Amino acid sequence: MKPVAVLCLLAFPAAGSLAAQAKVPLGKPDAESSEGFTNITSIRELPNGKVLVADITDKVVQLVDFATGSMTKVGREGKGPGEYSMPTALLGLPDGTTLLNDLLNRRFLVIGADGKPGDVADLPPAQSAGPGGGITLGGLMRADSRGRLFIQGSPFDRQTGTQLDSVPVLRWDRSSTKLDTVAYFKLPAGNSSLNRNGGNVSVRIGGGKVYTPAEAWAISGDGRVARVIPAPYRVVWYDGATRSTAGQVQAYTPIKVGTAEKELFLENRKKQKPVVVTFGGGGGGGAAPPQVQLPDPEFEETMPPFNSNGVFGTPDGEVWVLRNRPANDKTPTYDVFDRTGALIKKVALAPNSRVVGFGKGTVYVAWSDEDDLQHLQRYKKP
Repeated sequence: MKPVAVLCLLAFPAAGSLAAQAKVPLGKPDAESSEGFTNITSIRELPNGKVLVADITDKVVQLVDFATGSMTKVGREGKGPGEYSMPTALLGLPDGTTLLNDLLNRRFLVIGADGKPGDVADLPPAQSAGPGGGITLGGLMRADSRGRLFIQGSPFDRQTGTQLDSVPVLRWDRSSTKLDTVAYFKLPAGNSSLNRNGGNVSVRIGGGKVYTPAEAWAISGDGRVARVIPAPYRVVWYDGATRSTAGQVQAYTPIKVGTAEKELFLENRKKQKPVVVTFGGGGGGGAAPPQVQLPDPEFEETMPPFNSNGVFGTPDGEVWVLRNRPANDKTPTYDVFDRTGALIKKVALAPNSRVVGFGKGTVYVAWSDEDDLQHLQRYKKP
């Protein structure tokens, strides 16, 4: 949804990995939503095969039934029972229910296995051990097959307010009042800032140069954390904060950011409605009006190997990583790494497509039509 120095490495693939260099087409979808969305930000495949879809721009959650072709709105916008103000992550629980992270109301809405809204639930505790001081409001949030939640930690030192060198990934099992640190990753230097002025606090996360190299993280079904590193390009799996397995470094030739790449970025940005959230005063929050003007971007000279917003863990223990590509390459391609961090395949999507989530043996893709409406498609996982 949001838009990443590069170390040039000499590396040669082992004989057994040559097959992983060929692109595998995802093929044709076996189902597609009957209507389009503005901005699909999260999906959750329910045990009955129906799919919950969150659209942060339209502030709506829909229940998609591919068998009948129907789409049913779940709950409505608001602050009361069965309502939400800004739907972000859909977090699946083992009993078939789903926690909808409602950013503006600062709570979860519980959605039943039948797709109907129920009670509300509290967010994780605010504090954690260590200098980070808790979760990042609006930060990445994921769940494993046991229903444990994994949350991006604060990038700021609790005492000084300065940006930390390493940001924790925190785990919460919902039966505890504490957050456990299970992995670390790094944000680009200067990516975040925190300023205090009397009783007011101003926080900025992001906003650096376009294509600045940035690490990313994802969760597998068994709760292991995949840390994806751009330089050198590799995947490191964490099984607890002190146990890790590093995959082989992947060779990468940096792609030059030329006029065509800059124009394509600006064109895509015009199609997106910026979502800016403010909190303050009496504790309320709100989204900025649609006329928000974004500053002219600065660009790095080259691209890093992957898009840090395009990294997904799968229920069966893989991690899919969206590769950056030049403007004339219209085929989105994902590197797929296994549980050891080895590159096992490259999966090619149709133009104007991106992965938005996974189910039981399935891949869900948002495909944009000529009107920039996003259609949810379901594929068999290759």
